[in-house]
Parts: sequence; C-alpha cells; structure tokens
Amino acid sequence: MKKLVISSIFLLIFGLGLSHTLSIQAQTPRRSPLVATDTASLIASPSADASQSATATETAGLATPSAETQQRIQERTDKDITETTGKSRDKLVQILDENPIGSLSWYNFLQHGIRRAIERGLPANIVVLILLFPVITSVISFSRHIIGLKGFGVYTPAVLSVAFVSTGIINGLALFLIILISAIVTKAAIKRLNLQYLPRTALLLWGVSIFVLAILIGMALLPPNILPSFSLLTINIFPLLIIMLLTENFMESQLSGSQSEAQQLTLETLIIATLCSLIIGSAIFQRYVILQPELTLIAVAILNIAVGRYSGLRFMEWLRFRSVIE
Repeated sequence: MKKLVISSIFLLIFGLGLSHTLSIQAQTPRRSPLVATDTASLIASPSADASQSATATETAGLATPSAETQQRIQERTDKDITETTGKSRDKLVQILDENPIGSLSWYNFLQHGIRRAIERGLPANIVVLILLFPVITSVISFSRHIIGLKGFGVYTPAVLSVAFVSTGIINGLALFLIILISAIVTKAAIKRLNLQYLPRTALLLWGVSIFVLAILIGMALLPPNILPSFSLLTINIFPLLIIMLLTENFMESQLSGSQSEAQQLTLETLIIATLCSLIIGSAIFQRYVILQPELTLIAVAILNIAVGRYSGLRFMEWLRFRSVIE
C-alpha cells in the first residue's frame, strides 16, 4: 500500500509539472463590479458620511472573494471540453468555419452530417468527445495487448480519463489519492462488522463521502490566498462520483487477488487514464477528429483489428523474460 501511495504522489507531482509546462496562465484578479460602483459613488459624492463608506468597504470585501471564485470557475469551464457552455465549444466551431469542405461525396458525408448537426444546436465538443472515445479505448487495448499494462479493463480507465479532463489532471490525481486513503481507513474500520458484500460496499462509499466532504469543507474554510493551486472547490459532481466509484474496483481487486496485485492494477489504471486524458485535452487531436472524422474511425478500426490479431510477447513480458529469450 505504501508503494501505491508513493506512486500516486509521484504521479501528482509529475502532473503538476506537466500542467505548469503546458499552460502558463497569468493570474489577473477580476475587479468586482460592486467595488467599482462603490468607488464611483464615493468619488461622485465627497460628502458621503463615514458610515456609508465603511458599509461599502465591508460589502466590497465580501464580494471580492466571491468574484474571484466565479472567475476561477469560469476559467475552468472555458478550458473544459466536457462543458457545453465553455469557450472550447466556440473554438471548435471556429475551426470548422476556417476549414470549409466541398460538395457532398462518399468520403466527406460524415463531415457534412456533423456540420449540419452543429448548425442545428449540437455542441461541437460533444461530437469531439464521441469521436475521441473510440481513440482512447483503442489506446487502452493497445497498452494491454502490446505493452502489457492491465488496469481495470477498458471501461474504468476510459471513464476515469474523461473525469481527469473535467477536473484537471492535478485535481483528479489529488482527489483520487484522497479517496484512496479514505477507502483504506474506512475498510479497516468496518472490517470487524462482518457485513455482506453490498452493505459493506455501501458503507465503504458512505465513509468515503464523509471524508471527501470534510476535505472540501476544510478547503472552503481556508483563506483564499493560501488555498492550494489544485483546489477541489470548483470541480463538478459527475467526475467526483466517477472517481469515488472507482474505489469499488480497488476493493474488488483486493478480494479477488493479493494486495500487491490490487496496487499494481490501480497504478496502471492511473497511468493509462492520465495518458488518455492528455489525448482528449490535446488541441491537435481535437482538431484532427473534428476535421477528419471518417479517417479517424477507419484508423481506429484498423488499429483494433491489428492489435486483436497480434499473438506475440507483450513489451512488459519481453523485458521480464529478455534474458531467457536471448
């Protein structure tokens, strides 16, 4: 278990450095409209008494943290491709406008259908996510059959990668580490109750929910200037629930196998999900799949057929038995 916690911390530090390298954004606090209004009224009315000035100052002090929080939420929404109201949707529509296509033909019929659906109101980021989902599942199958990384099947890493895109890799890894620790503590606390599987799982998620709620409340009570850079206060509920439900997979792997095997599967799932989240969040992949959906689907099908017919040694097996092979 110590190895898994250490590996998760390493992934968290690695994701923090990667996120800082990929996107360096200037943190310019937005001034609250209420502050501007109060300042203008004070300038326009020099004769305002001291009580009104104190009231305006106190109100502005209360409004500023709220405005900063709204700004952080809006910035996250603009960068999140899973949000249908963010600026990522407008960027994808702009890509389509900058790359017109010719008349309807057998090789661009899907492009015409996508553009018509977007014109009728279908969010462009939903189309991109639908096209990228087979891509990341193919990456997962490739990592399993060619590289040798197992993970928790195909569904769990794929859904977890979408959750990481919504929360951000840093927030996702930090949240996963918090949930993992809470699951371990809760499991040790209810171990002596000798409950059946489903009630035990429900009680485990009960403990995880209380632990996560306590962490979020604790972060909310911290002053804004000392909040960590990977603050979890602006995350959505659905990626949070997805990561919490992953706890059940971890506990099932402990019941069906050894502790070290469960740790290895969890760590490999995190690695695969992190890689797939980078693919989903990449502007290059988003641009390609929305401009070339036909080629994307054909390439994914060919890749899966080739991987499915491969029967040689996996890369991890080759490293393990290299001395015997040589």
